[in-house]
Amino acid sequence: MILQHAEAVRAKNIFCLSRIAYHALAAALALLLAGPCAAGETEWKALYDQASAHLQHGSLEQAELFAREALREAERTLGESSPATELSLLRMVHILRLRGRIEEAVPLAERAVKISAKVHGAGDPKTGIALQSQAEIQFARKRYAEAEALHRSALAIFQKAYGENNIMTAVSLHNIGAMLYAQDKNKEAEKYLRLALAVKVKLLNPVSLSIAHTLDQLSAVLNAQGRQIEAERYRKRAAGIRLRAQTPAKAGA
Repeated sequence: MILQHAEAVRAKNIFCLSRIAYHALAAALALLLAGPCAAGETEWKALYDQASAHLQHGSLEQAELFAREALREAERTLGESSPATELSLLRMVHILRLRGRIEEAVPLAERAVKISAKVHGAGDPKTGIALQSQAEIQFARKRYAEAEALHRSALAIFQKAYGENNIMTAVSLHNIGAMLYAQDKNKEAEKYLRLALAVKVKLLNPVSLSIAHTLDQLSAVLNAQGRQIEAERYRKRAAGIRLRAQTPAKAGA
């Protein structure tokens, strides 16, 4: 049972936390786009919002169609180096990854990083998030060492910008641990995952699924080291969090 659990974590857990990073970038770029609309921005936003709505409802084909149109509109009217183009590229990367078309996503992820570094600076947290998106694609291609290097670059950015006790730092710590696990570097992976877990427990709600994801990954790493009893303890903690997250709180509790 524990071995099966470990394989499930190996297959799926890397992508669980990417949504935190992606939505953080979306929120940051939304601030950049606030205020009076530039020419073409209204049209771009309408297309982008349509893509977002279809994505939320699981209509990936329609989401991709609108996302492609949003990207074309951003490039045509707002320019290659606009926040709208950057955000549209990241949305396309996200959708293509979900559709399993990883190789198509590769050049788009690279473009997003280059634009972010040019517009915001190589050390800006938005560039760190774009690096995380690129790392996910490399992971999906089973290029674990390359993905690890990208996540380490993102971690350095977040540590400098936010310090150790920040959710984006924790996300990067988790992701590095997961990349090391994928390369069977389990002792080092354990170190990063424990650091990630400590930050999340400090910052997040006790029933946060983000904590459960890191517990799952840590369980898999411990299991890979033959520490099954300890691994089972973390697995049960993760399961307990998920159960509590699904249980409505009683009135007055």
